[in-house]
Amino acid sequence: MRVTLDTNVVIAGLYSRNGASYQLLKMVIMGELDYALTPLLVFEYEGKVSEKIRSGLLKLTFDECQTVIHALIENGVLIERPYLLGPILKDASDVKVIECAVSGECEVIITFDKRHFPNSVLKKYQLSVLTPGEFYKAR
Repeated sequence: MRVTLDTNVVIAGLYSRNGASYQLLKMVIMGELDYALTPLLVFEYEGKVSEKIRSGLLKLTFDECQTVIHALIENGVLIERPYLLGPILKDASDVKVIECAVSGECEVIITFDKRHFPNSVLKKYQLSVLTPGEFYKAR
């Protein structure tokens, strides 16, 4: 089963080693979880991580975070030219997550913001959405 990780999961995994998000990052890096990403998601990961470091919410250095992001890239399936689906969600920034999931032939989007990914949209693409905890417990 291939998944896509929303940016909030990556941030949470970098923030604390105690939760399911950290375990999922670890699984991707160890090659235990099939994971897809796109260049747009990578740019968002890097941008949001930088914001969190500058604001003091992440106690890791930029270099430490870059090491993790590079490991995610190296161990994921990089979809260089995802399908462009257009404005299918209220929040345009979430469209890139669905585009990655559809283009990467994923089954699940993992996010803390499940309400941003309505079933009426996901059903068209045979996708489901789970929180990190729900996914980790179900596997």
